[in-house]
Amino acid sequence: MNFSYAFSRLFYSLFLFGLLVIPVVTMAARPTIAVLEFSTDKTGITIAPGFAVVQPVEDTTHLLSSDLMTYLVKSNKFNVVERSRMKDILTEQEFSESGYISPESAVKIGQLIGADYFVMGKIEVLKAEIKRKKIPYTDTMRSLYVGKMIVNVRIVDSRGGKIAAADKFIVEHEDRNPKGELTADEFLDALKEKTVKEIVNGVVSGVFPLKIVKVTGNTVYINRGSGVDFEVGNHLSVLMLGEGLIDPDTGESLGSMEEEVGVVEVTSVQKKFSKAKIISGEGGIKKGALVRLREIESDVASSMELTPGSSDKPVSW
Repeated sequence: MNFSYAFSRLFYSLFLFGLLVIPVVTMAARPTIAVLEFSTDKTGITIAPGFAVVQPVEDTTHLLSSDLMTYLVKSNKFNVVERSRMKDILTEQEFSESGYISPESAVKIGQLIGADYFVMGKIEVLKAEIKRKKIPYTDTMRSLYVGKMIVNVRIVDSRGGKIAAADKFIVEHEDRNPKGELTADEFLDALKEKTVKEIVNGVVSGVFPLKIVKVTGNTVYINRGSGVDFEVGNHLSVLMLGEGLIDPDTGESLGSMEEEVGVVEVTSVQKKFSKAKIISGEGGIKKGALVRLREIESDVASSMELTPGSSDKPVSW
């Protein structure tokens, strides 16, 4: 065989192999996450008289888990384990499909289904009622839908068997329903969606902190888009990491000190990224800096405090 021909064939084969390998490597960079069916404390469910609900409460709580999976996929930050695959393995291994699993069990299940993290939760409170209020200076009464959800959420790192994060999300929602076209089920769906978005923001921001990926003049670009817990006009603190803190007894990393180096104002929220203009700290704001909604402006119901982390070393909320 001609040497040049053999060499060209070898080069071509290696080229094709590279094309096959590159996408796999890219996908592997994303951690894999699995969502367990959320459990429900039925004593905390209060649907007031007159609040006609066609959809069973059990379906509502089931859809909370399903929607959580959907929004985690949309975040483009995780590979999400399919419900059917996870259900089959849990059944085969005689694990409950809902509720909390121990960190020790998470290691075993994680190895079986290839999940780096498990999200599990319990709906402690689900309230919905219709309030009637008089419109000022008139004799007209209006109906107001009012709802509340409290959900406890844990994330277990199946690779080390540790609880990576735990928090309680308290979400309230209301709708004046001025045209009277909103059904009770539609209101509950809106409450559920609002709750799911807050939980997803907690999960994503905990594993992948918000960061500045580019600085151009007076404009910065942030690595998260639609679904973030800030909006146009909000001010964000820009933080640089300082010295790492190590527990002298265990050698465990406690995170790093943070220093505010500037403030930016959100000007645009796109699908996959956001833009902001520098309000203060120009010249000191660099690529890779963390950003966080300033506490004085935060009206998020969840009292989550995040510390920097990565998909390899998840943080505690």
